[in-house]
Amino acid sequence: MDANRPQKLLNNLILVLLPILLFSCKTSTNTTDNKSTVVIKVVNPISISRDNETIAISSKLVKEQFPNLKIENLEITDNTNHQIQLSQAIDYDEDGITDEFLFQTNFSPKEIKYFSINPTADKPAASSVFSKFISKPEGLGDFSWENDYIGYRMYGQARADAQGTGTAIDVWSKKTSRRLTDEWYTTGQSYHVDKGYGADHYASGKNQGCGGSGIYYDGKVYYSKSYSAWKIIANGPIRLVFELEFTGWQGENSSLKETKRITLDAGQYFNQIESTYTSPTNEFKFSHAVGIAQRQDSQSFIDNKAGLFESWEKLIIPAGRDNGSLGTGFIIDTDTNLIAIKNMQDHLFGVMKVKSNNKISYSTGAAWSEFGAIKTPELWKSYVQNKALCIANKCIISIEK
Repeated sequence: MDANRPQKLLNNLILVLLPILLFSCKTSTNTTDNKSTVVIKVVNPISISRDNETIAISSKLVKEQFPNLKIENLEITDNTNHQIQLSQAIDYDEDGITDEFLFQTNFSPKEIKYFSINPTADKPAASSVFSKFISKPEGLGDFSWENDYIGYRMYGQARADAQGTGTAIDVWSKKTSRRLTDEWYTTGQSYHVDKGYGADHYASGKNQGCGGSGIYYDGKVYYSKSYSAWKIIANGPIRLVFELEFTGWQGENSSLKETKRITLDAGQYFNQIESTYTSPTNEFKFSHAVGIAQRQDSQSFIDNKAGLFESWEKLIIPAGRDNGSLGTGFIIDTDTNLIAIKNMQDHLFGVMKVKSNNKISYSTGAAWSEFGAIKTPELWKSYVQNKALCIANKCIISIEK
């Protein structure tokens, strides 16, 4: 009998069992550290519908549930229809750490919905938002952004030098949900001519258009030069975020700098804007003024209590054509910063308090009567009022235990 046979049998047994034991340990560790599914509850607290509502979950909350997984490797599933929702992870301060995990859904009045967060290796990625700096010569330094509903741009300094444009937010009228920025800026094409998918019908060259801003003091609004620096922070698929820097102010504030962070979500008309002022002296003897241009035919509505105003006007470019109408609007995100709504210098201005290095938060947006559900001034007024309620009453998010 082989004296070493018992030892050989033991060795063979170890070789057979070792992979199984290692796999079992690995599986056990993953199961302990990372739940396979987490259910979240989202409540619409108000009695109005919310379409294409962006739900933002803090990365801290997500990491508590999935400590060993990258947030980019998670997906959201609607527990009612079991459909996977488009999602997006955003690092707002660009420190390499995700700050929020986003997805979108619709709500009925006072509706409560449940969603599952699951690990995944594959997620849908089609984007409905896009932003881009358009260099010379085709764009003259413009910054353009859009979603599936509407588009916007701010003029570059090269265009200001050549055409006398200012710090307006211009509006692109879209007839399609697809991306149009590159087509509008095609060399040799006029973006004022509608070729079946929309055009620039809105006159905002030397005024403030749909939400351009300045500083208010001594009874007048003063402006900076066109933006001097730009930075894209996020570019879809649900949300775009970018920053523009403004310097070269008129009057006594030549050393002033404003950083304007603009956010636009898919399926929404309004930009959410945060303005932050800095100055070597830290003295701010002025107010922030957000303007909506007023025309001869503008139908306007002001609600001081809600901190909003909106207008409806005929589009005039090119002249002699029926280009439909455009609704424009302003909503202050918190009424604590609102000083007054003033009608002056051919604009409605939302005048807001300014404090050193504090963000001033507000929203501006537009809707074209020739695309989408908003066809009349009454529908636009209702939309703006409901949007203000949604901003003031955010959805309530919690983890289901």
